[in-house]
Amino acid sequence: MVDAHVNQSDLGGYHLPLYCWPEVSWVAKLMHLKEVCFDPDAPFVKAGGMNRYRILDPGGSLLMSLPIAGGRSHHQSLGSTRLVSPPSWSTAHWKRLQNTYRRAPYFDYWSDDFENLILKPDAFLLDYNLRVLDYIMKKLKHPWAPQRMRIERSRLMNWNQKPLTLPYYQHFEDRLGFVSGLSIMDLLVQCGPSESKAYLLSLSKVA
Repeated sequence: MVDAHVNQSDLGGYHLPLYCWPEVSWVAKLMHLKEVCFDPDAPFVKAGGMNRYRILDPGGSLLMSLPIAGGRSHHQSLGSTRLVSPPSWSTAHWKRLQNTYRRAPYFDYWSDDFENLILKPDAFLLDYNLRVLDYIMKKLKHPWAPQRMRIERSRLMNWNQKPLTLPYYQHFEDRLGFVSGLSIMDLLVQCGPSESKAYLLSLSKVA
């Protein structure tokens, strides 16, 4: 991770909103970029994906939320946003993930690492989201060098989530069909590292 203090005119990377266990097409977009920057001073958006992600449940898409310290007062920057200390929520998250994905083809492959990431989150949301992304990129063997820097709002890359049109295997597809808009976690436990990387790179060509 590079912490940089760079003049705005020198910025050459793309500036994405930083999401928690981000959606599959977001990761595909990230892998398509040569450089990416994240702004610690960006406002925390309660209703966005900064502390929320979706997993596949027998009933369909299920929203998971990481609780933010401070109750209803969320007027703060992403870099100053603290998570509620575990294990009050992290244990419940991990049990839900186990119940949902234990029959997914590659759950056992990821289980130990996912358990560590879920049960031992960082104190700050920004640090946690970056640690999750760094882990994913390393397991996919995809090079990246994210930077933290203050970014003018006019330079922030517009991110519009689009439904996936290219399905991948999901273990509830016999009853639900293909469910789009899920966390990268879903793709990883369904397809494993090699197939997931190939799928993401195929998406990035048309993202």
